[in-house]
Amino acid sequence: MVIAATALARDYFGWGSGGGTPAATVTTSAGPARSPLTNPEPGTPPANGGSSPVRLDTLAVEAGAANLGKLPRQLAGQPEYDRPIVIGCPTNSGADKQRDVTFRVQRRYLDLTSTVRPFFSSPDDRDGVVFVSAQVAIRQKDGTVTRVTRGQQFEARMDSPQDLVADIEGADELTLRVECQYPGGSVILTAATVSAG
Repeated sequence: MVIAATALARDYFGWGSGGGTPAATVTTSAGPARSPLTNPEPGTPPANGGSSPVRLDTLAVEAGAANLGKLPRQLAGQPEYDRPIVIGCPTNSGADKQRDVTFRVQRRYLDLTSTVRPFFSSPDDRDGVVFVSAQVAIRQKDGTVTRVTRGQQFEARMDSPQDLVADIEGADELTLRVECQYPGGSVILTAATVSAG
């Protein structure tokens, strides 16, 4: 009995007393071996935690391109304003109470992140507050479109930029809606990215 157990252990674990060829390794896998990098089990998240974020300014503008502007000259060359999205403030008269810019996202992205940085050239308006909301449009199977606000920042001022974060999963379109306390300024979104799904 002891001899049989020793022989089994020798054959199974490759134990031996001599310097001969090691015993073959026994594989008990029910299927082909999988490399965790090239062929993960279904449902396993990617090893790198997902795809890299995509810059919002690289996506197609679906509507509201006329509301986009240029970075004010006073801010040009400052590193925190690299690749900004600039939306002009509304005049706050008549029907011009807000400005919208809509991007085509086609259900490809999960989250929007950005920093909202207001700019007013008039010294009297520099403490003016701006609001930016992120709205999504979702096309239903029956052809109707549902619009929902998914994120908003509060009271961004020139001296206190605010973060804007929104869940845009399942959205066909993303609309940035801008409202300003005073006309004549700009709302600048910096580091605006969407995470790929």
